[in-house]
Amino acid sequence: MNDELPGLRRGGALLAASAAALCFAAGPAGAQDAGGQPSAPTQTTPSQTTTPSQSTGPYQTTVPARTAAPAQPNAAFAPDPNPYYVGVGQGFTHDSNVYRIPSGPGDVYSSTTLFGGFDQPISRQRVFGRAGVSLNRYQDETQLNNTSYDFSLGADLATIENISGGVNVGINEQLASPSSPGAVPTATRNLETTKRAGGVLRWGGQSLLTLEGAINYLRTDYSDPAFVTSESRETTTTIRLYYNSGAFLRLGIGARYENTKTPSSLLDPATGTYRPNTTDGRNFDLLLDYTVDQKVKLNALLSYTKQTNSLIATSDFSGWTGNLAVNWQPTSKTGVTFDISRVAGFEANSLTRYAVVQSGTGLTLTPVAVVYQNNRVTDSAGLGASYAATAKINAGAAVRYTRARLAAATAETLGIPQDVDVSKTASLNVGYAITRAWTASCSVAYEWREVKALVSYSYNANVVGCSTQFTWH
Repeated sequence: MNDELPGLRRGGALLAASAAALCFAAGPAGAQDAGGQPSAPTQTTPSQTTTPSQSTGPYQTTVPARTAAPAQPNAAFAPDPNPYYVGVGQGFTHDSNVYRIPSGPGDVYSSTTLFGGFDQPISRQRVFGRAGVSLNRYQDETQLNNTSYDFSLGADLATIENISGGVNVGINEQLASPSSPGAVPTATRNLETTKRAGGVLRWGGQSLLTLEGAINYLRTDYSDPAFVTSESRETTTTIRLYYNSGAFLRLGIGARYENTKTPSSLLDPATGTYRPNTTDGRNFDLLLDYTVDQKVKLNALLSYTKQTNSLIATSDFSGWTGNLAVNWQPTSKTGVTFDISRVAGFEANSLTRYAVVQSGTGLTLTPVAVVYQNNRVTDSAGLGASYAATAKINAGAAVRYTRARLAAATAETLGIPQDVDVSKTASLNVGYAITRAWTASCSVAYEWREVKALVSYSYNANVVGCSTQFTWH
């Protein structure tokens, strides 16, 4: 289904890295977002609504789930009398394995980006929009040439009696990830299109108690017919009650319902048709936001998750999931982040076996589709650090380890070992603010992945790139 270990998909849009950091991400080249940059590893924030998913962002090796936000300049939300901005960016990247396959070819590619947006306060309200289009061209692997884009609109609303909320919609397209652990990834071009919409309604504001309800929708489609089993439609509904004890502590309790439909989840070789699957996830959430002091902040989510599937009842999952994030700022120039998560999802791959069946003409071999994978449990941990050397120069580094285990109900009877999918990434980047409007950055990243399953394989990739951008306000 995809290269990434399916985990949680964010209900709310996350801010993407700056278009100036086209090569800033630990993800490889060949997976540009609308800003023309490789997709950066995402962190799981405990206080956010998240959703188990069938797929994640292109060539990523992190867990989370992703609803990519449009690329934007670093100053997009800096105080400025002009709420509008527009910019251009140019990046060049060398990727030693552009397809993310064993012994895959390397290449150099260029990303030319045009982006813009606005952030306009209107009394107590705010409306905003962001857009980016990137022309990505490869030197040798020209079949990967593509035009990626990301558009989004949203509004933050506030009214009387401490009632507030917001709405957002968006669409983006970019190169998709390789295939699932069910087969060795192949050198193909596949575009992933994601459509998203969400809304939240809140009562209470900064008062002692806050009641919050949210609904988010995410639809994922692919251009390559071979990825039809990964296409999904996800809806997450959440209701939570928060208790604010003061400036340093917030506690929450809530319920979260996740419905993921995979229209063509499993191919039946006997009929040549696909069978759908619906995954229902019911979660009881406990949340904690705690500011230890001005230097340490902690966010945690602990959930009891019960997940059922319409296609294969034996693939149901129940147990504890959650995540923890810690932000530490030891000095005014240095920051350290740590996160760890455990999430559940679903993935079904078919294995064709042949059975001897008595027919009117005698004994015949009949193909039978057997599911050898079902529920997926993914554990991930990441560590990052940032350093502001001067007002214009900054640097950052990050490492991440991800391990997915696929529990197969029929694995033992088929003699199939348990699937384990492990990814490791590391990245280092340096940025320079030449002027307030003109920035540049360079980065180096390493990625390693090993899959031990019915079909086992491994690969690694090294990514080096630099980029620059200019923004007009």
